[in-house]
Amino acid sequence: MNLLKGSLFLKLAALAAALLTYFYIHNEIENAERRETRDPSYKLIKLTAKKLPVNARLATSAPEGYRIVEGKVATNPAEIVVVGPEALLEGAVSAQTALIDVSESTKTVVKKIPIETVAGVPLAGEPYLVETTVPIEEVKPASETPNKSDK
Repeated sequence: MNLLKGSLFLKLAALAAALLTYFYIHNEIENAERRETRDPSYKLIKLTAKKLPVNARLATSAPEGYRIVEGKVATNPAEIVVVGPEALLEGAVSAQTALIDVSESTKTVVKKIPIETVAGVPLAGEPYLVETTVPIEEVKPASETPNKSDK
């Protein structure tokens, strides 16, 4: 430390070296942050969680003379939390059940159905089951009204 006590030149050189080092490191940190935001590959590694609604997929329609009450198809739970790579869940809008066959059913169907896909990506591992209710009702034939002009 005796070198810095006497010479003004050495003091100024040490100050310049410290300032250059500071600005160099500051610039490297900013460049690293910019590279990270432009490079989407980190999204494949970064895990995230997203709450998604569950949509029941129907493979068939009800038998002749019956219909599925469209607005009443429900799943329990109605929403699930999915954990996965951020890149896959970014565009996910819903989780889909496996296909449900109601072609032989003449009354409301209640089944435990596995979640099959999230954002179009098939799921692996042990299936997560949701209770799915598909209400089916008989179609009433339109009653014939007598023609009053036949008098």
